[in-house]
Amino acid sequence: MDPRDNPYAPGTGSPPPELAGRDEIIERASVALDRIRAKRAARSLILYGLRGVGKTVVLNKISLDAKARGFVTVRLKPQRSARFQAF
Repeated sequence: MDPRDNPYAPGTGSPPPELAGRDEIIERASVALDRIRAKRAARSLILYGLRGVGKTVVLNKISLDAKARGFVTVRLKPQRSARFQAF
């Protein structure tokens, strides 16, 4: 494919033109949000994968969906500790 025409443009959290192949994850998050809003138990989600596969983009979409339902969302960024000590 000609690089000028390739829609894939990696970048941290940069939304692609389409979230192709993410419908199931987004639907599962949607169900969880609706269940929580109805005060019912919901299944947790864990997004994992290699760098650049779109985890942050999916989390941003879920965050927007949550805000649209009246939830407050918080973004946390882990900080590396200077030293790790095992006990």
